[in-house]
Formats: sequence, structure tokens, C-alpha cells
Amino acid sequence: MLLFLRQCDGCFYECTMTPSRPYFIRAVYEWILDNEFTPYLLVNAGYPLVQVPSEFISEGRIILNLAPTAIRNLHMGNEEVEFSARFGGKARNLYVPIGSILAIYAKENGKGMFF
Repeated sequence: MLLFLRQCDGCFYECTMTPSRPYFIRAVYEWILDNEFTPYLLVNAGYPLVQVPSEFISEGRIILNLAPTAIRNLHMGNEEVEFSARFGGKARNLYVPIGSILAIYAKENGKGMFF
């Protein structure tokens, strides 16, 4: 959580804000789709509560294709990204906490945001 001081009526008081990362992730996701590219999510698979297919983890990370044609029931919340996808023909439900997301970028050119 971000913390800053704001001046109001000649005094300072403490203000807190929610994390910006989920907002950036959603914005970059839309930007990638608007440009007709394929959004990829790079995830730290060892982060607590991550639920991804373990057989596709490499060096502690997994890359997930978030193209609308590749996934179902996408939910991008302030705490997590959830969706279902097929891996090796088998449907899986995935749960990715926001803190585990290392990057969101376009497959075709690598443009996006890295955290």
C-alpha cells in the first residue's frame, strides 16, 4: 500500500492508496488486445497461493497465454487474476495472485510492463 502526506487546510494528514499493480495489469492487457496482439502473463510459480499446472513450470516461472480465444471466465481483480484454460487437452482453473505477476507483455514484440 502506498503512503503519502497530503496538505489540506494548512495541515498534513496521512493518506493511503490501494496498490497500482492490478490497474496497470488490466490497462496493459486491454492495450495489447486493442493492438491485436497476444497478451502473455509471466508468473512466479513459487509465490504463495499460485495455482497453475506444475508440469508447465520452468525455472520457477510459467508463461500464460491470456488471449480471449485461449481462456474462459477471465476475472482480473485487485488481488488476483483467475481464469480457466486447457493444458494438454485438460481444462484447468488457474489462480494467480497479483503479487506473483512478474510481467504482462505482447507475445509478438515483447512490449508491455515488467514488475
